[in-house]
Amino acid sequence: MGGTFNFPHPSLGIIRGLTSLSTQQFLGLRYAILASKWAPPLMSEGFINGIVDATVQGIEIEFGHIQKALPVPDIQKSDTECLNLNITAPTDVSPGANLPVIVFLHGGGYGIGANSWPQYDFRRVVDLSVRGGQPVIGVNINYRLGAFGFLTSNELVSHGYKPNNGLHDQRTALLWIKQHISGFGGDPDNTTLVGESAGGVSATHHLESEIPLFKRMVSMSGTNLLMQPLPEQAMELTYQAIIDRLGLASIPASHGVSTLVNMDTRKLLQAIRPSDPLLPIYRGTAGLLNLPGRKWCEEIMIGDCQTDASILSTMLTRDKNGIVSASRESLARSLGSAGKADQVLDAYSISQNTSDEEAFISILGFANDICFFLPVLHYGHCWSGHAFIYNFNEPNPWDGPWRGSANHILDVAFLFQNYNESLSQPQRAVAIQFAQDLIAFSNRRPPWLPFMWENNDLYSRVYGGKGANTSGKVVTVLRCSDRTARHYLEVDTEYPSG
Repeated sequence: MGGTFNFPHPSLGIIRGLTSLSTQQFLGLRYAILASKWAPPLMSEGFINGIVDATVQGIEIEFGHIQKALPVPDIQKSDTECLNLNITAPTDVSPGANLPVIVFLHGGGYGIGANSWPQYDFRRVVDLSVRGGQPVIGVNINYRLGAFGFLTSNELVSHGYKPNNGLHDQRTALLWIKQHISGFGGDPDNTTLVGESAGGVSATHHLESEIPLFKRMVSMSGTNLLMQPLPEQAMELTYQAIIDRLGLASIPASHGVSTLVNMDTRKLLQAIRPSDPLLPIYRGTAGLLNLPGRKWCEEIMIGDCQTDASILSTMLTRDKNGIVSASRESLARSLGSAGKADQVLDAYSISQNTSDEEAFISILGFANDICFFLPVLHYGHCWSGHAFIYNFNEPNPWDGPWRGSANHILDVAFLFQNYNESLSQPQRAVAIQFAQDLIAFSNRRPPWLPFMWENNDLYSRVYGGKGANTSGKVVTVLRCSDRTARHYLEVDTEYPSG
């Protein structure tokens, strides 16, 4: 049975929450105030009684890729009261309990997503942590998306509107958590930041901070090497294109900025096209080896899905016909010679005789290795001895184009346990093990052998076995040190979980 209750927070006052047998939740807590839709976030010291959810857009898109929907909650929409977070804790936890804190950044390509989406509900993970004797607190963050989160230009900056609002929102939330989470029973000095897809990209961006923001990081199918920051020139072109569509190009710049920032939200969004790159812009980082976060982020857990590049297929704007020739030409331009292009195609068993459909799948495999898997290895080397690598191979059980494949977003659907009723018993076991490994990691317990261990052996965790259609198996594996591609040899080890 569940209901509402009043929780006395030592610095925020009385907060109304929801309680169940094993968890208690505080939904819609405002962590920052916005003077306007484009303003910088100002950390909030107050709170909102009751349950307030931020605006939700496009949930059907993510459900479509998972290929299985969940019941959607009734959402209240707001332009300036969207910077809130949800906290899920064990029932009856008291201030000062110092439980590990897991903070989740949702994905969605910086264009869709919300902490209210049912697949991200932390209750079952927290319940699992309590039953396993390693209790944690879960936090879901909202941040500004699309134009309000990432549209910028020199004109906007000159009028006091900073770039990368979405990242500044996330940073403010992390600082709010550090200041107030102890009152909910969490340890402000033991936070694990988890990000999936664009959320994982964001987590790696926060490693550029000189100020410690979290103790450890989990990046799921997304790094700043996958979705690199845009140069300012690219954002200027995007800004000008949007201004043109809105009919603001012919008026004085100052008036145009004022009109834009005060424009009705719906009118602005109608001028945005899916092809507009509304992403973080370049901020001058010197590369992974010089990231300040390497000094204060003690450990990382990082991995990919076996068919993560499935998400790239949704961006394909051309017909698959002639894809072999087109890919060869593209590779030749990128690599500087047709011979090198042929070497890549040969490595993925692509020839002029390969059918377009078969070639397309193989090309996605190449994209998966380059865009998702190799960045995982790169980060693993940078956190040598303190990185835990995983590969999610559990096949999608639901009808759709990716049935039988470990497609993008599927790992987070398993992790939060909210699809367990729709999984077979072996698949539920994989989902539970995945969550238990994250719980162990957040509790400072190694979930499996670190990526680079003795004799430079490369260890990783594999969920779903070693074959694309092998279900219900979790193993720790040893990779050959001189091999990098994801599909190469793996050998079972005996190292137990957590």
